[in-house]
Amino acid sequence: MAKILLVDDEESIRFTLSAFLRRDGHVVVTAASTDEALRALEPANGGPPDLVITDIILRGENGLDFARTVRERCPFVPVILLTGRPSVESAVRAVSEGAEQYLTKPVDKEQMLQAARTALRHKALDDERRALVAERENLRVHLEAVFQAVPDVLVTVTPDLRIQRMNLAARELPGGSRDARQAAGRRFDDALGLFAPLFRPVLDETLGARRASRRRRVSAQLADGRERVFEIEAAPLAGGGGEFLGALLVARDVTRLAGLEEALGHRAGMNQIIGRSAPMSELFHLLDELAQTDTTVLITGESGTGKELVAEALHRGGPRALGPLVKVNCSALSEHLLESELFGHVRGAFTGAVRDRVGRFQLAHGGTIFLDEIGDVSSAVQLKLLRVLQEREFERVGDTRTVKVDVRVIAATNRPLADLVRSGRLREDLYYRLRVVELHLPALRDRRSDIPLLVDHFVEQFNIHFHRRVAGVTPVALQALMAHSWPGNVRELRHALEHGFILSRADVIDVDALPPEVRAAVGMATTTAPVRRGIACDTDVPPRGAGAGWAGGRAADRAGDRRMDHGMARPSHEAWSSGAPPHGLPADAPAIHVGADHSGIYPDGTPVSLSDAGRRGETASSEPPVSGDPASAGMPAGQGGGAYGGRVDEEPAPYGAEAGRRPRLTPELLADALRRAGNNKARAARLLGVSRQTVYRKLVEFGMPDGPDGEPGGGTNEGDAAGP
Repeated sequence: MAKILLVDDEESIRFTLSAFLRRDGHVVVTAASTDEALRALEPANGGPPDLVITDIILRGENGLDFARTVRERCPFVPVILLTGRPSVESAVRAVSEGAEQYLTKPVDKEQMLQAARTALRHKALDDERRALVAERENLRVHLEAVFQAVPDVLVTVTPDLRIQRMNLAARELPGGSRDARQAAGRRFDDALGLFAPLFRPVLDETLGARRASRRRRVSAQLADGRERVFEIEAAPLAGGGGEFLGALLVARDVTRLAGLEEALGHRAGMNQIIGRSAPMSELFHLLDELAQTDTTVLITGESGTGKELVAEALHRGGPRALGPLVKVNCSALSEHLLESELFGHVRGAFTGAVRDRVGRFQLAHGGTIFLDEIGDVSSAVQLKLLRVLQEREFERVGDTRTVKVDVRVIAATNRPLADLVRSGRLREDLYYRLRVVELHLPALRDRRSDIPLLVDHFVEQFNIHFHRRVAGVTPVALQALMAHSWPGNVRELRHALEHGFILSRADVIDVDALPPEVRAAVGMATTTAPVRRGIACDTDVPPRGAGAGWAGGRAADRAGDRRMDHGMARPSHEAWSSGAPPHGLPADAPAIHVGADHSGIYPDGTPVSLSDAGRRGETASSEPPVSGDPASAGMPAGQGGGAYGGRVDEEPAPYGAEAGRRPRLTPELLADALRRAGNNKARAARLLGVSRQTVYRKLVEFGMPDGPDGEPGGGTNEGDAAGP
């Protein structure tokens, strides 16, 4: 339904034509003069109509002048002119005024309705066209704002490498064109300045192949010495009809990201590959060179040297870093399963193939596939691998269609492939296809200077994993680590340190917490760790008649135990004036030099000297301070007494390096331990390596008083002072 303004000075004509138009579904507004018609055009009266039909002669007024006024006020409203006196002059002027139609009276019904319908249809199309033009212009403005606001460098070029558009980031490149209008139509090399040679390869690839290029990273050295790093890629531009219009270059400034990656690489080697030795420096150099290429690489080396880490470094350091890295252990699958795993299969290809499956090569499209233990593949799979390496295409199991892939192949093995070729178990042509470049990883025994770096690296990892704060290993432990042959290489070293973390409770890992084969490297006994409990405490209950003092003393010790440090200090053997080696040294270690009153050693290796002065409560200067005492503040914290050290026992039970060195628990030894512990039973029990119940039981058994100086309850230590 349209709104039509009908202007004619004859009422009969207005009535007749308006009746025709209303029956056709339109709203008709009539006017007898141009003044009435102009008032009908005002917004207060509904605004302009969709169509104006006017007579040329209007009682002294000219309808052609009114048509010109309508065109000026409402340029998109069509006008149909009626006249009872047609002439060439009036027809020519009607056309010049932009009239839609020129009709002569009398006008019949069909002629009038057809003219109105045609004019309204043309107006509807014109309105739609203008709306689309406005929408397109609005989109253009918004896209231009986005194009200019994007921080990445955006440049569009024609097929002959002439600039179409450049955004603000592109114009701000050093040496580039600052004026967008001047840049349009210029050669790409002239407009981009010193960055043109860096960005040109991806554009050449896209313009030549008419497909998107792979993302790659480039760097440029500026005149002021600064380096800028970009990730660049290009995509083709196509018109509405599919015609090729050129290419779009996108360059993202990743200088800060590259700096952070480099800092992380310096901190942790390359992709967690740790080392500063000459073989590792050469390896890092080769990795930098190979990472930027698609060359097939064969990684060789013993088990545990880090072949998978090297494959990850090659993938992440190159242009395929944003693509997938697919890993396949070729030795873990049978021949048929490996073929299906690598190349995929279609439904019904074999028993159990209930659906189509995409293979690992297809999953790695655009990225890298890592074939571990490549020397274990069968001859049938070798033949298919040869074709993939040569043509980058294959057929899925049970399928006849050829699948093309864009993938980099990295293979690894710990077996001598040349020997397999000579024995006929590996195809010679496949061997040379895989061995385009060979990276041999040195064994850990061939780069022992890297062991301290690896130890620090693994200690940091295990501190996070075990929520510990271990500072490192002791010098003796490091000596053992350096002396071991490491047949399992870096993997074995990692497991050895994990073993030390589990067994050690100190701030540093001592040699006795390392595996037996590592301790054997420095001549230490390889026996298993001693049992934690040296005295069988099957009677750890107070004997009848022990009295309330025994129970009260136990309560006091519990209170003191809650307030003291739970780890007994273990002094290093350099600090022991007695010269006694710590637990775990060989049995032929130097003898302990003590006085004639020596009665044995404590579990931490400290000699017990029961001199007369000591029995009167004097503490020998050679005794290590007890954990929690002021004198022990500067000593490294160690395990609780006897956690892994020797134990006193009621009967000799020697084992390993401690054979013949572990004393029997005597009244003198118990009294000396109580004196050193300030009469705190819990602390004395840890010194002796026995339970607190055993201390109380032995006090009753030996008939010893509860106090340190022969007076029951005479102690003033923190445990007894705490009260029950």
